[in-house]
Amino acid sequence: MNIFTKVSGLAQQTSKLGSVLQRAFYGSTGRVTLFEQRNFAGRRVDLSSDCVRLSDKNFPERCNSVQVESGAWVGYEHENFRGRQYLWDMNERGEYNCYDKWCAQMDRISSVRAVRQDNNTAKAQLFERTGFSGKKMEIQDDIPNLMSRYSLNRAASIRVLGGAQNNTVGSMRRVRFN
Repeated sequence: MNIFTKVSGLAQQTSKLGSVLQRAFYGSTGRVTLFEQRNFAGRRVDLSSDCVRLSDKNFPERCNSVQVESGAWVGYEHENFRGRQYLWDMNERGEYNCYDKWCAQMDRISSVRAVRQDNNTAKAQLFERTGFSGKKMEIQDDIPNLMSRYSLNRAASIRVLGGAQNNTVGSMRRVRFN
């Protein structure tokens, strides 16, 4: 759905701009540079697509700064897109001069993936126990209080089924809702 359809003639003029902005933020033409040392120094690797193993590009697992030229990217602690996840985007001009800036506890990054836009309806399943087991509920909208709406005070795993919403990229290990 084009948000400009209510203004006569504006929808046609802005539809091209909207698709350009979406590509610029969500991947397909994205570019990111990882640096071994803080303040964009030391060895570097330039990426314009997903990288399952940074070691294949002769880049160490130590990453202390990141520069995002375009798109949004997720850095993973382990190879094959596993482990803790860190979002890098064009916020703060896309410059992260040390790993503290992306809320990491250490400087280990072993794989990187571009964030792609998903136009499907946002939908996720919350599970009471790890391994996608126990009581399950499906959510499709913002829920400020799971306890009052679903009588769920704890979620140990989550499965995202589709959709992407602005400013809601993150990770979930074990969360207690009280």
